[in-house]
Amino acid sequence: MPASLGPHPRYLEELRIGGGFNSTPDGGVDFDKSGNIAANGTLDIDGAATFGDNVTIAGDLEVAGVDTTWSIYLPASLGMPDPSLPCAAFAIANWRNFQVATGSLAFDQTSPEAAYFQFRLPDSYDGRPLKFTIEWSASAGTSGDVRWGVLPISFADGYTLDETGTTTYVVDSFISTKSTHICTISATPTHPIGGSLNTVRIIRLSNHASDTFNADAILIGVGISY
Repeated sequence: MPASLGPHPRYLEELRIGGGFNSTPDGGVDFDKSGNIAANGTLDIDGAATFGDNVTIAGDLEVAGVDTTWSIYLPASLGMPDPSLPCAAFAIANWRNFQVATGSLAFDQTSPEAAYFQFRLPDSYDGRPLKFTIEWSASAGTSGDVRWGVLPISFADGYTLDETGTTTYVVDSFISTKSTHICTISATPTHPIGGSLNTVRIIRLSNHASDTFNADAILIGVGISY
């Protein structure tokens, strides 16, 4: 009579393909009793795959499907000072003997100032949040933080241009004069529509308690992506 294995026997502790049971796989796949898979060779998935935790890829990742990413860059030269809270007019910022120069929209340290940019979203846009990457610097100042805000709005055919929306803010710390400062804000346009005209209002809310930088913040450009 065979020995009892109990009411809930564990018939298989480990399965290793490429070697024998409980052996080191030679270029095969190792399934341990916790459900982990160690593959020393190629893993080919023909159907859908769901990962409930982080996925770490040490090499290149090749995706055969449609690339749904998108990005655009709006330099300061495309910015229009807000008539109600105008930043300084567009200028060239000379950072080093005109060997290094960028576009410049200067935002005041005491009064809120803003500028508008226009762009068009691709037809494939699906309404996800956009990432606004603000690039700025300063030619003066010693310390503090800058409070930047973005207000994006989409306009399709027949939509009113008399529209309101919500501004999303981020606070970025001053590093040093002539340093490149980069900060990002995630925001979804009001009425997000693929292929639509969009405006984005960039504001420095310098009268807010969190804005403590003691000089003009010079906007160089804004990157937009998803």
